Amino acid sequence: MASLKCVIVTAKLWVRDGRFEAFAAFEEKAFVIMARHGAKVLRVDQNHGASDGSAHEVHVLEFPDTDSFDAYRSDPELVALADQREACIAKTEVAFT
Repeated sequence: MASLKCVIVTAKLWVRDGRFEAFAAFEEKAFVIMARHGAKVLRVDQNHGASDGSAHEVHVLEFPDTDSFDAYRSDPELVALADQREACIAKTEVAFT
């Protein structure tokens, strides 16, 4: 992806089988890794009681550029959390602005 300045990422997340505690543990680690790549968490909207198919959480994040986002996604520490992520996140939709 060609680098763009200041990328806003909106991530919609569906938690697998009510595993909100496991999700929170993963999320905490992921936010630390994001910060190392210059990301800021602008907003987290929680809808943990959703039963209508809507996302359980929506994260609005700011990365300095697309290269920083790509570096976060390929960070070895994040990659090492793949099993933990898979265990608690059923679906993710990501949009960039």
